[in-house]
Amino acid sequence: MIVYIDVLLFTNIIINYCILSLTKKYLHIKTTEFKIITSSLVGSTFSLVVFIQSVPDSLSLVFKLVCVSTMCFIAFSARDIKTYIKCVSATFAFTVIFSGGILLIHNYTRTENIAVINDTVYFQIDSIKLILISLGTYILISVVQRITKNDLHNTVVSLKFTVNETEYSCIGKVDTGCSVTEPFSGAPVIIVETGLLKSDVVTNRLIPYKALGTEGILNGIKADKIFIDKRAINKDVYIAIFQGVIDSQFKAIINHNIVR
Repeated sequence: MIVYIDVLLFTNIIINYCILSLTKKYLHIKTTEFKIITSSLVGSTFSLVVFIQSVPDSLSLVFKLVCVSTMCFIAFSARDIKTYIKCVSATFAFTVIFSGGILLIHNYTRTENIAVINDTVYFQIDSIKLILISLGTYILISVVQRITKNDLHNTVVSLKFTVNETEYSCIGKVDTGCSVTEPFSGAPVIIVETGLLKSDVVTNRLIPYKALGTEGILNGIKADKIFIDKRAINKDVYIAIFQGVIDSQFKAIINHNIVR
């Protein structure tokens, strides 16, 4: 089979994008499309290994790990080693599953349009079909993301809210274990770290809570506007101030009923 370098690179860009998108969705990692696309581009250059003859299996495995590790470093910018290892492990697992599926199809169909060389997948396909497949893949991922966008339970999200005409933003976690409400209205509550709001914000509610491994009374105030992952929340929500640090990766705990 003749291997065309442009088809090889473009095919692997699409494959890498799909795998990284799966990792993002599976681990609920916050990142940008720009980072995922950049990572896919960089990762595709590793596919040039197909032009190296007789790569030992052990070296091929190390090469694959280096490729996946590099892609995850670019795509997810993990803040700690534990999260980074999770990203690498999930991406590597999806890569193995994908490669295994391609090998299974190849072995049973004996198609001449698919080749796996040095653990790298190559599709011999014309440019028009490749563009159509790429477009279909993008549409499929977009549809899946749209269908699952409300499935935010136990998910780290971007939070933006307005109090007294001042806008605040941070990373928050939608927690199924958090069902804190304002006692008079029954409105759901978002608990935020002290210091996130301005010190001169005047609270006007006392909100009892059982969360964060403890219980007590929090000072709170009704939010003017709430956005979770850029989606407006059209319901009354109160902001409660927790005197301390909630977590190293997020600064707010969101009542899961808010995103229902």
